[in-house]
Amino acid sequence: MIAVGDNDCGQRNVSGWTSITQGAASEGHTVGLKSDGTVVAVGDTGDGQCEVGSWTGIVNIAAGSYHTVGLKSDGTVVAVGWDEWGHCDVGGWTDITQVAAGYQHTVGLKSDGTVVATGGYSASRVGNWTDITQVAAGWHHTVGLKSDGTVVTVGDNAYEQCDVSGWTDIIQVAAGGSHTVGLKSDRSVVAVGWNDEGQCDVGGWTDVVQVAAGYDYTVGLKSDGTVVAVGWNEYGQCDVGGWTDIIQVAARRYHTVGVKSDGTVVAVGENDERCDVGGWTDIAQVAAGGYHTVGLKSDGTVVVVGYTGYGQCNVGGWMDITQVAAGGEHTVGLKSDGTVVAAGLGAELAKWNLVLAVPPSQCVLTISSTAGGSVTTSGEGIFTYSPKTVVDLVAEAEAGYRFVNWTGDVDTIGNVAAAATNITMQGDYSITANFVSIKIGNVSIKAGDWIKTEYKITGWPAGEPYPEWLKLEFLRVEGTSATVRVTMRMSDGTEQSDTVPVDVVEGGGEAFGLLVGVISANLIAGDSFYMTGYDNVIIQGETTRTYAGARRTVVYASFLLYGVQLATYYWDKLTGVMVEASTTYADTTGTITATAKATETNMWEATTVGMPWWPCIIVAVVAVVVGLVIFFVRRRRAA
Repeated sequence: MIAVGDNDCGQRNVSGWTSITQGAASEGHTVGLKSDGTVVAVGDTGDGQCEVGSWTGIVNIAAGSYHTVGLKSDGTVVAVGWDEWGHCDVGGWTDITQVAAGYQHTVGLKSDGTVVATGGYSASRVGNWTDITQVAAGWHHTVGLKSDGTVVTVGDNAYEQCDVSGWTDIIQVAAGGSHTVGLKSDRSVVAVGWNDEGQCDVGGWTDVVQVAAGYDYTVGLKSDGTVVAVGWNEYGQCDVGGWTDIIQVAARRYHTVGVKSDGTVVAVGENDERCDVGGWTDIAQVAAGGYHTVGLKSDGTVVVVGYTGYGQCNVGGWMDITQVAAGGEHTVGLKSDGTVVAAGLGAELAKWNLVLAVPPSQCVLTISSTAGGSVTTSGEGIFTYSPKTVVDLVAEAEAGYRFVNWTGDVDTIGNVAAAATNITMQGDYSITANFVSIKIGNVSIKAGDWIKTEYKITGWPAGEPYPEWLKLEFLRVEGTSATVRVTMRMSDGTEQSDTVPVDVVEGGGEAFGLLVGVISANLIAGDSFYMTGYDNVIIQGETTRTYAGARRTVVYASFLLYGVQLATYYWDKLTGVMVEASTTYADTTGTITATAKATETNMWEATTVGMPWWPCIIVAVVAVVVGLVIFFVRRRRAA
């Protein structure tokens, strides 16, 4: 076998390979199938994508960006490597009537009004939704429109983008980066969520027949075929004032797309080829992805332009498609038979789902629980059900404990983080309800305390202001609750202030999208506490560091933010206040690293670290001895 091209990860080191019958390659690794059914691989294996040494009986191989897939002679599939979100694992979906794609998750609406989803952490917890008529997927949240005109949401709510409980009379929904948009039957528009760029300023819109939500902007199609837009417009993605004769609009991150009544397409915004749609004709529907644009033609085929580094544009063989959706790095197509196809990260697993699973005549469900609670419905023990039976599950915590999640065979559980949920029987499953003890809030903070934390951020978009420091002032403390004034200074010299409630037992609270990190004092390794928006967090250990001029004992933990980026937090053990945090977020636009560290406070005194007293005495004694020796030497010479 021979190879050419980049070799920065050793992906071209195949000169010694022999008896190769098929090869596959990605950006960073190369895979070879040998005549005896074994597999070899070289190159980047940071996600385990080259760990194929134990594979046997392989008849076909494929290499994704960060994973490798093999088809065995018995029709089963093996895979190694990156599969963090699984947002393309739609191979088993059936009876789907509408699809939606978020940044890293995919949602499907079934004909019976229920919803399925894959990828995207908490944004995919839609298993208990019913009576849904339309779905929308944002960056990290999912929105469902019910037949009665109300709206349900799940996922990230850091900017209150899921606060739609009061909405009524809605006929269409859209989900943006951190905001949610609803179209009412009177053709007016409502919006909630992050509004830093005015993306929620839609109160004056009238006669709107369709809405679309970009990352931080909103687009509305009017009945006369014109288009309106509000929000961030750095790349001209809101420059739609001259559009006419439009029948459908789409928006995602930095570009907006419109289909005209004659089947042609227009687009505005950042254009690294994603807006090159001038030659498209006979288009029935468009979708806008993170860095690509998808068009559905009237004959059921699909066209795509834009970045294809993750395979999201590999739709050339798609046929019989009735609707398309585009996520951050993947593309989804709904077929007329109700099945779904996908292209992008992880899609090979969906396309190679060649084995039809036949459920057994009866399915066995084993239910248990950890200390601190029990499963009251359907009880605990061993039960048998017919295939496809939906079994209700209810876990109840004892006093002093909190339900955490369901673990075990949880693939068909509606919501693993909900105490009341259900499981669909498609095989023999064993599941456990997990509980943790709730520490009574040990509050050491008091009214008048304050602490200032300074931020250091690299990789932030040029020209965009970022936080320089954050100051927490505890105005009032009652029991486990505190009222905190949060002041944030930005790099452009402006300051923002907000007053928020914080409870060290029920959650730390948020301001400006940042955690107000206060937890119970005197926690130790292994203790669990609840943090707003991130469920239960377990203390991993403790150490000693210097903050605000003093050596402090701190406890620390690492956890996922939005299910994507890993963050590490440190809290002062005696007071429970956050004194340090760090996180790194990477996507196709670059890498942002942020650290925060407490530099000033009135909660403890800064100490001056000086030399201990005993070295000083030793130095003094030595000096005296040396002086006496010199004195006697000089006296002897003089004599």
